[in-house]
Amino acid sequence: MSTVSAPPPAPALHSETLLRRFLAAYWLRPENAFWMTIRSMLLGRVELTSPSIDLCCGDGLFTFLHAGGTLSPEFDVFHAVGNLDQVSRQHADMFDVPDAHYDPQVTRPPLGQVDVGCDLKPNLLAKASTLGLYRSLVQHDSNQPLPFDDQAFATIYCNAIYWLTNIDAALRELHRVLRPDGRIVLQVKLATLDNHTLTSTAPQLGPAALDVIGRGRRACWPTVATADGWEERFAAADLAIVDRAPLATGAHARIWDIGLRPIAPLLVRMANGLTPANRSAIKADWLDLLEPLLAPLATPDLAFGPDSDEPVEMQYVLERRGAA
Repeated sequence: MSTVSAPPPAPALHSETLLRRFLAAYWLRPENAFWMTIRSMLLGRVELTSPSIDLCCGDGLFTFLHAGGTLSPEFDVFHAVGNLDQVSRQHADMFDVPDAHYDPQVTRPPLGQVDVGCDLKPNLLAKASTLGLYRSLVQHDSNQPLPFDDQAFATIYCNAIYWLTNIDAALRELHRVLRPDGRIVLQVKLATLDNHTLTSTAPQLGPAALDVIGRGRRACWPTVATADGWEERFAAADLAIVDRAPLATGAHARIWDIGLRPIAPLLVRMANGLTPANRSAIKADWLDLLEPLLAPLATPDLAFGPDSDEPVEMQYVLERRGAA
């Protein structure tokens, strides 16, 4: 198996660590921030060449921060939310709301641009359009054939392909739109994640408690598979593995499993009810507390004991079979 030779992640700017950049944007969900940090670390191993597409890009903030963009300290994703009363009861997406005043206050642009950002949700694409990251944005359901020409892209990146229901057809579409010398970078969750969450405790906790903890997240990942299962899918789509690397372990999953997710809607409502000065001061103290606490966790090989080193998320770099 060959490996990818590529530069490291974009350096931290303004004396911020990579972790602190993600924490500043996602401070009320710190378990997501450290997971995104590791995703960025692994993605930094891969050279992302143009023309490129960020598939299932959402609001684009992950890729923006990964690419070295920085934001005003006053900004975070929780300013522009809605559906808070429905998050716990109906598993609504608090970020999928229109906001004409959404302003991420870019203080430094990313070190490069992505040619295309593609996502199903127009509200998220509207947020992505404010970042100066994407040359164009396309609203599209990636369960359907992609609206791009054959061999359109040298780099295809996606960290949410396991959200798609028509996974085998989607992988064939990635093969179709990939240049003969191009690369696909997929970051995928593994079915082993269930070994390190509270899912198995249903007889003790009961469905109501697990629903509060999970808020329907597992149902959003219809095509999660084992590593062998993913690799069989890649082979069926005529894609060869150039590189594969564990991204997160069972130890990460046990911390992330609950995190602040159950009380996130309440935290958001409380934070958004503060005066701007109080909110900024509390957020700054929050970051100073959390950064040293989470920094030791932001490594792909974290392990706390037997079986906790089991991979639960992988990064795959793929190419057309026979391209080498």
